[in-house]
Amino acid sequence: MNFEALITYINSTPLTWLIVTLLSFKIGIIIYEKFNKHTLLQPIIIAYILIMSLIVLTETSFEEYFKSVEIIHFFLGPATVALALPLYNNLKYIKSLFVPIVVTLFVAGVFSILIAVVLLWIFGAELPTILSMTTKSITAPIAIITSEQIGAIPSLAVGFVLITGMIGALLGTIVFKLVKVKYETSKGFALGLVSHGIGTARAIEIGEKAAAFSALAMGLSGIFTAIFLPLIITFFTK
Repeated sequence: MNFEALITYINSTPLTWLIVTLLSFKIGIIIYEKFNKHTLLQPIIIAYILIMSLIVLTETSFEEYFKSVEIIHFFLGPATVALALPLYNNLKYIKSLFVPIVVTLFVAGVFSILIAVVLLWIFGAELPTILSMTTKSITAPIAIITSEQIGAIPSLAVGFVLITGMIGALLGTIVFKLVKVKYETSKGFALGLVSHGIGTARAIEIGEKAAAFSALAMGLSGIFTAIFLPLIITFFTK
């Protein structure tokens, strides 16, 4: 088999990476359900491993891959909006916790960014890398736009988003058990705030209240970061 010809064909066929992405996620779902929904076998993680392996094997650039799956990126918006349903169903409960929600959003959002920046600075990371890390806890569509505005590297920012989401989904349940978090609302808000869409997918499995608060945290965190992060970075880099 002519390996180079195969790689050229894969990269020149628009639907190839779209099919690979959907198929990888389907395989992830099958494996996840086969092993009784084990935390370490989240569908997104399985799909990520499969896709990354193929990307490395075929030496495909992020730009080429992203261009082929733009339609999935487009539907991320409507999919996120669909999360408004559990929010609506729990609107009264959310209103009753308005002050704790705002305080948690501000404190956790700022701390999450600061600790990442400080750690990278200590280890001598370059400025574009540090800036790319600041958007790690917001959903990918917002992270891409925000990273461009602050002078970060969009592809690297998306990588940090995926890694952060996977770590949160993997370790979230373990952390909740260690610190004895009992309430669905707290679990959901924490997952959405730290692990955005991937965390929200995990929260949906916990329950409707967890899903509602995770969606709320993901949305508010994205808005908070997209508005204030560029302003803060512009202020400090003048």
